[in-house]
Amino acid sequence: MPRAGAVGTLASPGMTRVRLVRASCALVAAVLPVGVSACAGDKKEEQRPSESETVHKAPPAEPPAPPETSVRVLDGDSSKPIEGALVTVARHSAFTGPDGIARLEVPRERVRLGISAPAYGREARRLDFRQHLVGTVRVWRPDLQWPMYGVTPARTQVHSGIKLRPPFRVVWSRSLHGLLEFPAVVWNGVAYVNNIHGTLTALSMRSGRVLWSKRLGTLAASSPAVDPRRGVLVVTTMSPGNVNVISMKTGHVRWRYATGRAEPSPVIRDGVAYFGATNGNVYALDLDRRRPRWIFRGGAKITSSPALVGNRVYIGDYAGRVFALNARTGHRVWTGSAGTRVYGTVAVAGGRVFAPSVFSGLSALSARSGRLLWRIGVGAYLYSSPAVFRNRVYFGTYAGLVYCANARSGRVLWTRPAGGRVSGGVEVVAGLVYAASLKDTMNAWHWRTGRRVWTFPHGEYVPVSGNGSRLLLHGYSRIWAVRPKHGR
Repeated sequence: MPRAGAVGTLASPGMTRVRLVRASCALVAAVLPVGVSACAGDKKEEQRPSESETVHKAPPAEPPAPPETSVRVLDGDSSKPIEGALVTVARHSAFTGPDGIARLEVPRERVRLGISAPAYGREARRLDFRQHLVGTVRVWRPDLQWPMYGVTPARTQVHSGIKLRPPFRVVWSRSLHGLLEFPAVVWNGVAYVNNIHGTLTALSMRSGRVLWSKRLGTLAASSPAVDPRRGVLVVTTMSPGNVNVISMKTGHVRWRYATGRAEPSPVIRDGVAYFGATNGNVYALDLDRRRPRWIFRGGAKITSSPALVGNRVYIGDYAGRVFALNARTGHRVWTGSAGTRVYGTVAVAGGRVFAPSVFSGLSALSARSGRLLWRIGVGAYLYSSPAVFRNRVYFGTYAGLVYCANARSGRVLWTRPAGGRVSGGVEVVAGLVYAASLKDTMNAWHWRTGRRVWTFPHGEYVPVSGNGSRLLLHGYSRIWAVRPKHGR
């Protein structure tokens, strides 16, 4: 039996396993970096949480998205949605769809937005999204408005954009409590009209509701002129003789300029208002500097409203003269003759100036030189301002006739009875020639044939104005808003 502890003596099985484990630890320790114990690592590994027990931290919560706000853009005249309008609020912008709605993500607060669309130009408006997420904005086409007497700066008395034709139905009517010698002007859904007593009234084109009314004097006989860029109306009065610059929104008088008795209706371009006065002066009033750029002193009474074409201002006076003035300087370019007193407003078209003389009839002068081209004697008083349309000129007389003549030659093409003396201007809308008579009637004739297509049992001076949705018919002291019976 071998001796205990001798060499070669076999160990018991338990001792053999202990030695093997110690040898394995020694071998691993030799391989691992110094100071790292694999066995100690086993204990640490046992203390780590399993993969299923690992706690994942939630990412930080993102702020909620702002609510979606929308702007509905409608045509002011027709109330139809406008597709393709660009709506801009700060850094956000979107185009309107077929429903006229642009969808934006802007804060629920009061915002200033810009709206632009082909044919409508650009508008700036404010909307309040604090109570409602959808706001509605109405915009109007400038070419369907009536911003001054005579429609255009050339005073042709023709509106080429409005397509409204009879038969008409009355939408509303309103008394203005005084003679309406000159028609209302219309801009963005509001009509502005003077009565003889010097009261200027703003009416809603949609309902006829009075938006504001302002007493400017005791006597007035003119149409205001609209300056949409500055948000003002320029209005002349005869007593007292002032030119008034008025807020379109409120009727507040911003400032006045004294001229003495002033009857002509102004025309405005680039912040300058041009008009005449009974003292014989023609003024170019700077609306920003609040003083004239120039004053031309003709020396004879002026009731004719000036026409503005290119760089020239054309106007007639009581001495029977017609002036062409440089619009920038007021210097006289030429002086022509209409024969006798010019009461009505001259119209300029096709290189001609058409001047109505009270006693001499209608004259056509060269717009370039002032040379007389032709004259139509009518044998009656001629106060009516002429209209020029498709190479024809139309005017009415105190003999109760409306004339149509060739604008180039002066040859009379037709005449028609108006039912009474014609004192106010003749106008053309949608191919129809409108005239009112002092016998309280109004008629419309086809521009080419002279066939009468419509009559109205009211009228007095200048017959109509309006916008793309409604015509305004002017009686002695009442306005009627009408629209076609069978759609637009």
